[in-house]
Amino acid sequence: MSDPQATLPEKRVTPLNLLVAAAVVAVIQLAALLITSQNLPDYQAIVASSGPSYAPAGTSVGGSAINALLLVGFAFALTVALVWLLRRRMVKSFKVLIFGSVALSTFLLTLITAGQFAIDYLPPWAFLPVEYGVPALLVALVGYTIFVKNVNWLSTLILAFVGAEVGSFFAETLSPWTALALPIAFSVYDVYAVFKGPLKALIGTAPGIALVGMSIKAGEFTLGLGDVVFYTLLPSLALFQFYQAFGAVPAALTIVAIDAGMVITLFLLSKRRLLPGLPIPMLFGVLVIVRYLI
Repeated sequence: MSDPQATLPEKRVTPLNLLVAAAVVAVIQLAALLITSQNLPDYQAIVASSGPSYAPAGTSVGGSAINALLLVGFAFALTVALVWLLRRRMVKSFKVLIFGSVALSTFLLTLITAGQFAIDYLPPWAFLPVEYGVPALLVALVGYTIFVKNVNWLSTLILAFVGAEVGSFFAETLSPWTALALPIAFSVYDVYAVFKGPLKALIGTAPGIALVGMSIKAGEFTLGLGDVVFYTLLPSLALFQFYQAFGAVPAALTIVAIDAGMVITLFLLSKRRLLPGLPIPMLFGVLVIVRYLI
């Protein structure tokens, strides 16, 4: 998973720009809900056989907080490494590191998504070509946008899909408290990373290179892949945890809350050029989910 990114405006903030950005994010969130529903049997089997996908400190409230802090530490270390590579003009190594991290999650998670889709909707003879062919194609396209030519619309489509897959994966395989602790911890880190930490240095060193493979275009705004992951994690978590009791209402309310927070964040860009994309949307989204948990 890539480090959360700042939200960057390409042009003046207008109501139309805000509406387009919110619509793009809402489409990605709905795609994540579809992925969550489709992959539910596979992820339930994974959790049933081996427990939560990531719980080195356990699944208690305190353990979940430690789990989240460990991932924040990993994100910090990765960003520092990327800054180090760029400052030494090691652009190829920088791109290889970005490609490796994105390609790995793309292949493994799409393998599950494509395989489940093939089982549900395609004849038996198409199962293997789709299960392995689609992930391989997406990895190849990720490599093309990073190493050959950064086609904005293509990169946005692929990374938006990957971000939705990662958000869905976390929602269905982490313990509920770890899944809630992650966006809270990364929101705090996002503020530091954007204003004082390595992310500011990364974007300032070579913005044209730093954002390739790590961001999507939402109209006139650039959103980080990390932002997309967390914008989709919470609605997917709400669907996964509360669907049997409340239907899709909690997921829908979480989407509305997150997107409202995102619009507020984007509006504030009229005052600043660079802002963290997580704190306000995650606060609103977590409050909705906590309301149902308690």
